[in-house]
Amino acid sequence: MLVALYHGPRYNGRLARMASIVAYTEIRQASITAASRFVLAEARRIADDLGATVYALLALGPTTPEGLAALAGEVGIAGADRILCCTDEALAGPSSDATHGPLLASVAERLRPALVLFPEGEAGLALGRSLADRMGAAFLPCSALEIQAAIGLEPAQVLVRRQEGDHLLPHAVSLREIGRPVVATLLGGTAPPALGEPASEMEMLSYPV
Repeated sequence: MLVALYHGPRYNGRLARMASIVAYTEIRQASITAASRFVLAEARRIADDLGATVYALLALGPTTPEGLAALAGEVGIAGADRILCCTDEALAGPSSDATHGPLLASVAERLRPALVLFPEGEAGLALGRSLADRMGAAFLPCSALEIQAAIGLEPAQVLVRRQEGDHLLPHAVSLREIGRPVVATLLGGTAPPALGEPASEMEMLSYPV
């Protein structure tokens, strides 16, 4: 499969004002991790309810066009609508706020997402907490996403609920009612085998300087 790479925003300004969900997608051994596949699947499930766009964000060291094409196919099948990718030497090492934080901040500034999702783990905690501070967002680690069905005149809504072990905590945050973005890390689960189509385009982002 060939992937069309392009640089800079191709979509008009209306896109950035639509509801957006950003899913930070980790790569191990040239493939997306199982935890990231689950995050993309959850983003897709919630986006279908919200009418939102799912952006997969890839932060990579230098990568070949063939490698990017393979990743684009994986990420599209996992549920992303759009793929944002930055390849730079600064991103080749472990994820940290010092190296990856500026990229996340620039993406958040451009898209103004309602929800940013990370896989649970060290990278999710380090990047998610600092990004939430920059965005003025609520940070909810170890969380699960729920869709609450419409009740009477109340429309359906998306809830983010903290989780301890196998137990969900009673208090949940409503994306509609909280009045600010939410950054959450999701505990792993099993993702469906295919939720979308192999992507044919990947927007290449410049590393912030």
